Amino acid sequence: MNFVSKMSKFYGVAHGFARGVYTDWNEAKKQIDDFPQPVFKKFETEEDAQQYVDERKPKTIELAFPEPTHDSYYAVARGNVVGVFTDYSDVKKHIAGYPQPLHKKFDNLNEAIETKEEKKTVEKNVEKKKEQTYYAVARGHKTGVFLTWDECKANTSDFKGARFKKFDNENDAKDFAEGKTLKQIEDSKTGSKRKNEEVQEVEKKKKK
Repeated sequence: MNFVSKMSKFYGVAHGFARGVYTDWNEAKKQIDDFPQPVFKKFETEEDAQQYVDERKPKTIELAFPEPTHDSYYAVARGNVVGVFTDYSDVKKHIAGYPQPLHKKFDNLNEAIETKEEKKTVEKNVEKKKEQTYYAVARGHKTGVFLTWDECKANTSDFKGARFKKFDNENDAKDFAEGKTLKQIEDSKTGSKRKNEEVQEVEKKKKK
């Protein structure tokens, strides 16, 4: 190892505007300045810095929201599974073994979702999903598919028996908004897949 390598420093940013490993402190600092409760550390080797970052990545981001009929909600912003839950035993399971977990209890579903959504929006890291998300409202002041949480919240807040869910697929969101159950949506997708497979099989036989 040469002298330059020995003098190199690596900065692991686990929670910041852009997650990753940096060799320039000024670049690393840009990712943590003004970021709520940033998590970062300096290392002698790139491998150790990368391990530090990788250990703090969520394994799963739970897209489904619970029904707005519970007495309390738990927003897990940093854990093995990130999302909003109604059972604290689930929270304990999702943060077990996770370094520096972050979660909070709320009496209101909207506040819990906003906390989770804010964290997800602020953490613009390379692992963040770039696909469009869809908020389907089956029961609310106005039903339909919306592209932002603010629109969804405006049409479900204070609506008794509101029914809404977040999707990463527009067709599934439309089906849910039109009143289909999750089971019906899944069955429809399974049926379509089977039909496509049958069509492909017929095409193969024609070519022989």
